[in-house]
Amino acid sequence: MIPPCDPTVLANNPQFKRLYQHLTSTLLNPDGSTRAIDAQPSRKKVIDELRSCQLRNAKTQIKKHTIQQLAFDPGNDLPDDSRESLAIVSLYLESSPHNLHLLNDGGRVRDEHRLLASDMDKFYENLPILMPAFTRVLSSAVYDIRALVNVADSTRRLGVRTKSAQHTLLSPQLSARVRNLRHMQFSELPAARTQMATTAAEVLAMRTAVLERTITSLELVKHGSLARATKAKADHLYTVAGGVMEKLKLRRLDILATIHTAEVNAALSRYHRHLRDTRVGLEERQGRALEELEAYAEVDSTRSRGPAKSGPIAEIARRYGALIKEIEDTQGKMADDTLSIYDEIEIEDMTYDPNQQIYHYPCPCGDRFEIAIDDLRDGEEIAVCPSCSLMIRVIFDVSDLPEDNNQQASIVSVRA
Repeated sequence: MIPPCDPTVLANNPQFKRLYQHLTSTLLNPDGSTRAIDAQPSRKKVIDELRSCQLRNAKTQIKKHTIQQLAFDPGNDLPDDSRESLAIVSLYLESSPHNLHLLNDGGRVRDEHRLLASDMDKFYENLPILMPAFTRVLSSAVYDIRALVNVADSTRRLGVRTKSAQHTLLSPQLSARVRNLRHMQFSELPAARTQMATTAAEVLAMRTAVLERTITSLELVKHGSLARATKAKADHLYTVAGGVMEKLKLRRLDILATIHTAEVNAALSRYHRHLRDTRVGLEERQGRALEELEAYAEVDSTRSRGPAKSGPIAEIARRYGALIKEIEDTQGKMADDTLSIYDEIEIEDMTYDPNQQIYHYPCPCGDRFEIAIDDLRDGEEIAVCPSCSLMIRVIFDVSDLPEDNNQQASIVSVRA
């Protein structure tokens, strides 16, 4: 079979078109064989034998199909007895298609067919009854085939059956019809597909334009509704934000209630009273110092007119300056303690972690105060909490701290 070529390719390549037409029309047959060997007697004999076999096979298939149609078609007006034997023969032929010759040779009954012998005999007896229906089915099929072949004939479209059309051979007409269909498939169909694709692209472009115009119109029509919807959404978000703020306030109160327990508040109250008493005592000491300073100033002024550079007044001034500095340091310390120092804890009440080399103590926030042992050896006494701003003062003696591992290792090495 020579493969068909796209007409577009032939139109774009004139030389290839001439070569293709020369091959298909002069040198080669439609089945791909060369025309030079068509005149050989041996080839003609093989072709005739092949056509004969194809014809016999076509007749066999038509007989089987017609028998099956008669057996299972309720509208053919056959008796039930004839229909039953006909159905059995049809099923037998369907399962054993190579035994069709038994229909013409009733004397050959093999062992595997003995069970069907009675049905076969009954089928042969009913042949006179079956032949009219068989003939009608074949005539109807031939008429349908002629109608398909002569579909372009105006007389066929009008249902007019002429005598010359009845005797026209079907084979040349079918071949011509197949060639026309192939020509349409490989020449007209690609062009039609291209035109259809172009039309589809134009339709899609038009549809896109229509959709854009529709969206624009909807936006213009529903602009007011869209603005109201946006405002309603903004009001809803404002309400939700207000609710979130109230939840955060409640959460803050819960956290404060968790941190400032009764024990923490009592400790803070005690420390506040301690600071207040300390401040009162220092203010009393400052008052007494000022009274003594004034008294000394009066005594010294009676002894000399100018400012005294030595004597009791100089000593009193020195002591006064030292006292003022002590008061300022104490006030600064009081301010630091008021802001950060939570309590004073003995080192015996704290827990020592030998792996991390730290002392720790529970914090009211849920975490713990921590201070490294090296910081204690360096004189640091403030332990801090990493989660909050509270601090504690550690009361300890350096001699109570565990010995340094490096020092123990050096002592052991020296002894060795």
